[in-house]
Amino acid sequence: MHSLIRFVLLAAGGLLAAGCQPVRLDGPIIAEVMTGSEVCTTLRDLSVPGGRLSGSANGARAEAYVADKLRAYGLSNVHFEPFAMTTWRDRHTRVMVLDDPPRRLDVAQALGNCLSTPAEGVTAELVDVGKGSQAEFEAVKHRLPGRFALAHYGDVHRSRKMEFALQYGAAGLLHISHLDDQVVVGTCHGKPSPTPGVAICKADGDRLADRLAAEETIRVTIQIEADCWEARPRNVVAEIPGAGRRANEVVLVCAHLDSWHLAEGAMDNASGAAAILEAARALARVGPRPRRTIRFVWFMGEEHGLFGSEAYAEAHEDEMDRIVAVINVDMAGEPRKFVTHGHPEMKSFLEALVRELPGYVLEPDVASSVHTYSDHAAFMKRGVCALAIYGELGPGVRFYHTPGDTFETVDRRGVNGHAALVAVLARRLADAEPMPAARMDPAALAEEHGW
Repeated sequence: MHSLIRFVLLAAGGLLAAGCQPVRLDGPIIAEVMTGSEVCTTLRDLSVPGGRLSGSANGARAEAYVADKLRAYGLSNVHFEPFAMTTWRDRHTRVMVLDDPPRRLDVAQALGNCLSTPAEGVTAELVDVGKGSQAEFEAVKHRLPGRFALAHYGDVHRSRKMEFALQYGAAGLLHISHLDDQVVVGTCHGKPSPTPGVAICKADGDRLADRLAAEETIRVTIQIEADCWEARPRNVVAEIPGAGRRANEVVLVCAHLDSWHLAEGAMDNASGAAAILEAARALARVGPRPRRTIRFVWFMGEEHGLFGSEAYAEAHEDEMDRIVAVINVDMAGEPRKFVTHGHPEMKSFLEALVRELPGYVLEPDVASSVHTYSDHAAFMKRGVCALAIYGELGPGVRFYHTPGDTFETVDRRGVNGHAALVAVLARRLADAEPMPAARMDPAALAEEHGW
């Protein structure tokens, strides 16, 4: 029996090398993930107290861990690609509401890239800007100069809210989280800035908003102590080489390895890092070799402003015409739908895959999105086809970017299913004939979307 299986695989490899219709390997790939998965072990090993901050000791250990795993799995060209960035972490955050007597907010956290305030802090009145759309900022622009903007969770990314706050002369930003007793943190400046931004919990934010709605005047002092330092984190890269005339074309599978420092960084993004590591393991075991090279990259610097993926794209600018597609995994869960970032010609390819994998119960319609808040953005802006798989993240998603983002909250079965589907999609793209997506003109995209 083993001899027969070997014969079939060798024969399939000959067909691929000759450029004939490839043998479908969906079943063997999925079976390999389902029976031999190391997702749970990897997720546990990566989810450590203090997270995996770029430029930290934990971050460096995570980089080495992934590289060691890849070598053990037999992948080729395993290496590091270091890059320079300014990294950041806060040491102390204090928000005082200057009532009589003054009251300290119990739950507050500096947002990423906010530099230390003066020792006495920054004091200003509050102005409610709703969910922080530009129209909402515009409606109160006459009141914003020199005051703090109080923005509610949702609709607009926190970094855009800070951009609007700066545009309208605000002294800083208080961002209300969606959790009553925890804060949701993240970057609010693209690079370190003295303008303070803090996250506060929903219970405190709602109380402040109610008082403002009653036309009370509220003054707040924000004090932040933070560290910034120059670092050289490392993107981790490995390949499954292609075979035949299309071997110089690349399917790139990526996830960010770094995380914030509040907890373990399990959901965001040890789940994605573990998912693509499992996809790499399975694809390395299930042969024959693909037509195109499948390259895996674990980016650092994502949380601070997508620095690792941008550094990689700049360094590999001459390869952009040869990248068939980028599959980005930023938080993995039970797969529910395919997403394409601006390449409508990919929809028929993905819709066919949905029909051929009915066991995954994927939505039949492929979604479209051109957001720029994850590592696909560096490639999307350069016209490369960028894809994602959106998943059902389970109850653990409520702890995204919070002190509750720990191993125990992640749906490990969902991550496993995500890994299998990523592996199938990567292999399908690697074997597709002809090339399923053409690179778009970056200049035209920049003009269309204002990038």
